[in-house]
Amino acid sequence: MGLLRVFEDDGYQAEYSLLVLNDPAVDWPDEEPEIPHYRDRGDTPNGTFAGSGAGWIYADAPGLDGHLVRLELHDEPPPPGELQFDEVLETPYRSSSGTISLASVTSGPGDQVDLELGDAEWFRVRIALRREDLGERPGFHPGFRSHWLLQFWPDTAVAAPVWLARSEAVSGPLLAQDLEAILRWTPQLPLQTSIPDLAKRLLVSEADVRDGLTTAEQSGLLHDEGKEPLRLTLGPAAGA
Repeated sequence: MGLLRVFEDDGYQAEYSLLVLNDPAVDWPDEEPEIPHYRDRGDTPNGTFAGSGAGWIYADAPGLDGHLVRLELHDEPPPPGELQFDEVLETPYRSSSGTISLASVTSGPGDQVDLELGDAEWFRVRIALRREDLGERPGFHPGFRSHWLLQFWPDTAVAAPVWLARSEAVSGPLLAQDLEAILRWTPQLPLQTSIPDLAKRLLVSEADVRDGLTTAEQSGLLHDEGKEPLRLTLGPAAGA
């Protein structure tokens, strides 16, 4: 069938320069491990562009832009769109109520439901952003319009996030959050990987990955249990 449902908002206000989507009725069952909701800590790190977790999606959204947000539900992975996007991330998402809504940093969606996702608990979402330069207009300052496309589809095979497009260089502290996100969505830790594999998944240079790993270890987000290959686990090393 392909595309099942669509929601659009042509006047979204990005409070604190963040695009926020929340599950309007979060009710998680008792579960293991002790940190529930697939290793959510209760915060919402969005790294270099966007992040997801149990009932939340946060993404950098330039505060002075106008924002057009389109949400789509598909029954299978949608093909890449014809439009070119500046930033694209695919990441898992966990749904409690089977619905999702646009919200803001300081206020949740309340009872508002913007997109019905259905009964599936586990989804994958492709988060894409394209910024349109509006140029010079008489009587107006130059500005930009942000076009957002978030495409959801059911996916019980939880797989770590992967970055499909980047428009700007990344910084160590924010890339450290992206590395942590990969571990948060890895079902079985430690993650055995390599610098080249991480660079390909993150769409950055190998030097950027090394800097990000150093920052992540120094800040206690993760630690490496072995150097060749890498064996990455969440949190600081024992005794650190």
